[in-house]
Amino acid sequence: MLIVQKELNTMNLDVRITDAVIILTRSVNQDADFDSCGYKDNCFQLAFYFCLNCSLLVCRILSNVGSSIVIDLTYTLWTDGYRLIQEKGIAYLRLERILRPFLEMFGDFMRQKRANNVAMIFSNQRDMAEAVQQMTEGFPFRTLLMDASQDKNFAERLQSLRPSPNYVAMFARGSAMNGLFEQVQKAGLFRRPTEWHFVFLDTRDRVFKYKRQAEFATRFTLNPRAICRAMQMRDLYCGSGFTLQRALLLDILRGLIGAVQISPSYPEPIYMDCNTSAEVNDRQDANAQDSAEWLEYVHWSNFITYATPLGYSFDDDSLKYEDGDNANTMQSLSFAINISAGYYSSEHEAKTDLARLSSVGEILLLNETISPARRFFRIGTAESIPWSYYRRNKQTGELILDRRGSPIWEGYCIDFIARLAEKLNFDYDIVEPQIGHMGQRNEQGEWDGVVGDLVSGQTDFAIAALKMYSEREEVVDFLPPYYEQTGISIVIRKPVRRTSLFKFMTVLRVEVWLSILAALVGTALMIWFMDKYSPYSSRNNREAYPYACREFTLRESFWFALTSFTPQGGGEAPKAVSGRMLVAAYWLFVVLMLATFTANLAAFLTVERMQTPVQSLEQLARQSRINYTVVHESDTHQYFINMKFAEDTLYRMWKELALNASKDFHKFRIWDYPIKEQYGHILLAINSSMPVRNAREGFTKVNNHENADYAFIHDSAEIKYEITRNCNLSEVGEVFAEQPYAVAVQQGSHLGDELSYAILELQKDRFFEQLKAKYWNQSNVQNCPLSEDQEGITLESLGGVFIATLFGLVLAMITLGGEIIYYKKRRKQLQTSLPITQVKPLDEPERDEQSNPRRAWHVPLPKSKPPAKITPPPSFEAATSKGKKLSKKITLGDAKFKPRHGLQSRRELGAPSGMGYIE
Repeated sequence: MLIVQKELNTMNLDVRITDAVIILTRSVNQDADFDSCGYKDNCFQLAFYFCLNCSLLVCRILSNVGSSIVIDLTYTLWTDGYRLIQEKGIAYLRLERILRPFLEMFGDFMRQKRANNVAMIFSNQRDMAEAVQQMTEGFPFRTLLMDASQDKNFAERLQSLRPSPNYVAMFARGSAMNGLFEQVQKAGLFRRPTEWHFVFLDTRDRVFKYKRQAEFATRFTLNPRAICRAMQMRDLYCGSGFTLQRALLLDILRGLIGAVQISPSYPEPIYMDCNTSAEVNDRQDANAQDSAEWLEYVHWSNFITYATPLGYSFDDDSLKYEDGDNANTMQSLSFAINISAGYYSSEHEAKTDLARLSSVGEILLLNETISPARRFFRIGTAESIPWSYYRRNKQTGELILDRRGSPIWEGYCIDFIARLAEKLNFDYDIVEPQIGHMGQRNEQGEWDGVVGDLVSGQTDFAIAALKMYSEREEVVDFLPPYYEQTGISIVIRKPVRRTSLFKFMTVLRVEVWLSILAALVGTALMIWFMDKYSPYSSRNNREAYPYACREFTLRESFWFALTSFTPQGGGEAPKAVSGRMLVAAYWLFVVLMLATFTANLAAFLTVERMQTPVQSLEQLARQSRINYTVVHESDTHQYFINMKFAEDTLYRMWKELALNASKDFHKFRIWDYPIKEQYGHILLAINSSMPVRNAREGFTKVNNHENADYAFIHDSAEIKYEITRNCNLSEVGEVFAEQPYAVAVQQGSHLGDELSYAILELQKDRFFEQLKAKYWNQSNVQNCPLSEDQEGITLESLGGVFIATLFGLVLAMITLGGEIIYYKKRRKQLQTSLPITQVKPLDEPERDEQSNPRRAWHVPLPKSKPPAKITPPPSFEAATSKGKKLSKKITLGDAKFKPRHGLQSRRELGAPSGMGYIE
């Protein structure tokens, strides 16, 4: 008020103003004395109790200085004071709350955006009090009011608020807006700019220094030049230090002063004696009439207007608001301004303005529509491969973070969420439960995990590997399944068969190979011995075998015994009967050993490839070689716990029924219990193997056991996914305990129908089949190396055969080199040690074909006959030229007759041949 008086004094209006200020304080004490009417910051509470003894203060002022007019600046109507002023006939002006135009215009803007939940943040307690008063009059949406000056942790409170508000508005002056935004940004709340609104309560919006960070956020600003023109003031007045409350009070006083200067009759001050009910001034009635007429001469500027009247009714000293015509309505003065609504952007303001809102209740849309911000949901999920999991470095396994330092989610459910967000047009945050996994209920009936967050309101709906259990359906609603059937399966490592280059040698044991070697050596020695000492061998019976025969030396005997194992055979056999009997027995031995080796080799390789550790859960429970486990406190673990409980319960019921049978007890005499107790054994084996913490640890343990002596019982969908990524794993047995996966929402949630319809449409579009083909890609399995049962016998198994062949080749080459060296060395030694004597060869007599004819070994010699006389043929010259002289070009031979040796009949084999030719 002092600042306004100074401003009026600078205008030289030639009017003296005497004022008295009464400060009203809300208090919960109904019997407060006169001193309680002083203003105290800590006296504000939400209970609307008014100071009752403040009328004594009014009485004292009226008795001392009097009053011509009362200007009411209170947030709510002071009923006692207003009645007193009406009774005394004093002129009364009420100023509307400063924040009411802003709050009403913001409410209209939110109505255009179809807002449901709105949080409003104020920079001081006075603005907070005005907002509380406005909230009692009603907002078209659910509202949360927060005082940043009293609550320093308002950002954390806003972040933990569930459900999250759709929109957030900050009401502050230009200088205070920077501090509010810094706290919001420090808490990490400013992530969706379209949900945030900056409402500037003065003309200094340009001092806001975070325009670039607040891009696309909505701003509500005032035009200082338009305000100063409406007030008929210089533009400098609406700059630094300008407040709407001061400007409104200044313009009202200027209007009253102007009315005083032009008014024909100005009402005189009214005085009042506090001790009596009579007035000091005898002309009270006349002045009251003059006060009412005098206000009609007041001319307000364009900056001042009458606010929308509120209805007040007085009943038993209590204030009630009414909108009907029966209420005692009164008009309040307010400021007439236009608030520009736009969004922060690097473009020109003409392109970013959305609407212009007037304080008189009009809204001018600069765009055709004000589109609501995209809805925001908190979606619950938990890490479960391949449904939803963190992206990790393939080499190190470390988490990969985004720009905000948060882990990056991916998986089947994450793609599903992204498609839903695109289809239904909403933004989302993925929320992982702080306690638990999918959701278990404790002894107190409280839920943890994804289900617990959904029940407590931490999330709006959940999309995860969430199975539809009956106990879960008691606290949440499930939508149509997005993955029809999944269950529990068993994964085990493919056994690593030990490969050896001489694997074919392992068909027979060492003692068998040594026996074969001994038989070979013994047979070779016996063949040599029999061929040497048998009188009927080719060596000892030359007359019976005049042709060249195989001589079975010790070397030839070993070679014969060794080559008898080959299909080529050993070659020429011994001539003696004893030797042939030995060879026949040896050949029988060779045939049997070869057949035995071939059959055992085929069976050995076939049976080895057909070996599988287990084929079902029953087989796994009956054996003891393979250990197996589950994830601790997972759905699979709980399944076996429940099944064991069912077995124990059935056994106890059967036992009680059998022991307590009063009649027909012979029907209960059975040798075997009708229900298998396998789940108790399975759970005992699981606990002895220690359940793993997560699925990744379980798959790692299975992969490390190369002998296929460790199994992991887990969700079948996750096992199938891991098999497509790890060629060493294989799924055994059939899937059991099948149940579907579905989306869960809060009970009675309005999102249920919308999400259900979207899921059905995605099923029709075969979207889930595309996701299944993406994450369970069978082409990855085709890239795995083929196993022996698929590609046949590998080179690693029979490489020893080739090594033996190469070894023989190398040994043969070495032997050849040794032979050449030995031959050259021996020849050289013979040349140097023995003298060489040249002799004249004797004339060899011509071979008489008749005396030494060539005969076959199997044809007996004919009896000797006297040689027949053979007439020699004529000479060659006589037979050809017949005495004529030959030409020089013709060359004659030596004219010797040479017999032609060819095939002869057996009958004339011993007779000399008469065929021949002459050279």
